[in-house]
Amino acid sequence: MVHRVVCPYCQEKQGVKRGKTDTEKQRYRCQNEECAHQSFLLDPAYRGRLPQVKQQVVEMSLNGSGVRDTRL
Repeated sequence: MVHRVVCPYCQEKQGVKRGKTDTEKQRYRCQNEECAHQSFLLDPAYRGRLPQVKQQVVEMSLNGSGVRDTRL
């Protein structure tokens, strides 16, 4: 039985385990052919790579917010 996880990029339950990183974090691969991202981590060491954080950065820059306005 293959345990699938939800891809944080395409929101499809197409993620399967694909090894570990150098820091021993579980790496996953999205098997959705239409997804632009093939590899992802559910718990990355650097939170700036999460889609939610990227979206927040885009929204803040469009609103003219500075770096000191960030609250994560």
